[in-house]
Amino acid sequence: MLRLSPSAFRIGTRARHRISPVSLYLYFVGLIAVVTIYYLFLLSNGTLQILAPELLDKVFDNMLVHLLRGEFTVDREAIDYEAITQDGKTYTYFAVFPAILRLLAMPFVDIAQAELARLSCLTAVVIFVVLQLRTLLIVHYSLPGGSRIRGLFTVMVAATVLSGPQLYILGSAWVYHEPILWGAVLAAAFNLIAIRTALSGNDLRTSDLALLAALAGLAVNTRAPIGVALYLGTVLLVGWAAWSRHAPERTEWKWSASGKVLVRALSGLARDPHISLPVLVLGLLAGAAGIVNFGRWGNPLPFGGANYTYWIQHHPNVIVAVRDYGAFNLDRIGIAVLYYATGIPYILKSVPPFAEFLRSAVMEAPPFTPLLTNPLTVILAGLGLYRLWCRPDLQPRSLATLRIALIGHAFAVVLILTFFTFTLRYRFDFAPFVTLGAFVGYRSLSITAAGFSGTWRRRIFLAALGLCVLGVLGSHYILLVHKVWSIGVPMEVRLALFPFAPFAHAAFEP
Repeated sequence: MLRLSPSAFRIGTRARHRISPVSLYLYFVGLIAVVTIYYLFLLSNGTLQILAPELLDKVFDNMLVHLLRGEFTVDREAIDYEAITQDGKTYTYFAVFPAILRLLAMPFVDIAQAELARLSCLTAVVIFVVLQLRTLLIVHYSLPGGSRIRGLFTVMVAATVLSGPQLYILGSAWVYHEPILWGAVLAAAFNLIAIRTALSGNDLRTSDLALLAALAGLAVNTRAPIGVALYLGTVLLVGWAAWSRHAPERTEWKWSASGKVLVRALSGLARDPHISLPVLVLGLLAGAAGIVNFGRWGNPLPFGGANYTYWIQHHPNVIVAVRDYGAFNLDRIGIAVLYYATGIPYILKSVPPFAEFLRSAVMEAPPFTPLLTNPLTVILAGLGLYRLWCRPDLQPRSLATLRIALIGHAFAVVLILTFFTFTLRYRFDFAPFVTLGAFVGYRSLSITAAGFSGTWRRRIFLAALGLCVLGVLGSHYILLVHKVWSIGVPMEVRLALFPFAPFAHAAFEP
């Protein structure tokens, strides 16, 4: 999945003789090495320490120790204020995949004492960026030579590496960020497969569907909103593949086939390994999640216990939001959209008469707009969604693959918008939906601009460059503000950065 095939680097007949695949491989490896060091610099607050303490950094270590003993509990001192107590035992709602990943470190460290959270988060964000760049390469080199705007690809690379949630989430590596980052990795791999298949014009192969199923199953054992979204997307894609193989006359949404055709299709479906293998993978990994949930809560379906965490029990505003409005509520969507698009609800949450209306949600700082941190991605995502639904320029089977993937991702967006907590880190849960749309938008923009004059193509490049620079500067500043506001960052670092964000004085108030 991460392999960079030589065909992905071809730049037209002439360029192929000037730039060898080997040199481009080396360039890519060098870029990732530099990016990794830079991300570690940001994440470690300039110390470059990869193994160091983080807030609640023993949760997944402790979880693994208990899992290896056949237990679904955690120690109270490891989970601290996020503990859920039930029948005198301590549990956590965090999923198990980040803990399972620590099996890779067991031969080298004492898992019970190791400080692996920072290494895990850094690894996840680097893999996420690698997958994004790989997908960008696939999209870019699927374009005809005349549709590639000079320099726009470089701008897209810079925007991917230096702006957006993948940059400003590097404020810390505390326990909340780890499952979000690994969930984003799994979703990015999902998108890579979907785009690669769609742009090739082929149907999803058995191996593709099985891999999508595995990614969905791992995601549901990592972060529930992303896992549920990938499950939905995978089930729909498997269903579409089954429909295409066993009722081909229906792939163009024609419903005139007889009942006999449907019966024949269903009987063929039951015997088709192309479909049964991904269904089996989905079932096994869903069963694994169900076993964990049953071991924790006595029910395989919920991903959280009936009791509130210790932290919620000691914050009246949180209790009110959950008790009176529910953990998920569709009525929050309007407020959530405004919060995540502009940050205005956070500013007004204590201002009459808005305070009463906004008490249905718990809003965390810092407030900002994605038009400051990743404007290029947001604009391209809008263009991509428009082209997919209103002005499609892909084959029907390619459109179906991308539309189904977006429908799945949209479910995660809805879950986040209805949840009782609004916070900066949840913006990363929008990334699968937004970035998939942005890749389609980049392709559409490049193809459309091919018919423009050289002057207009230069203007498009300059506009993209300006948006990229704004995103890079905005993302770095929000990262700084995030560090000031976050209790997961050491106090001496927060105080040192406070002069650059004096409006964040509320972060130090009791």
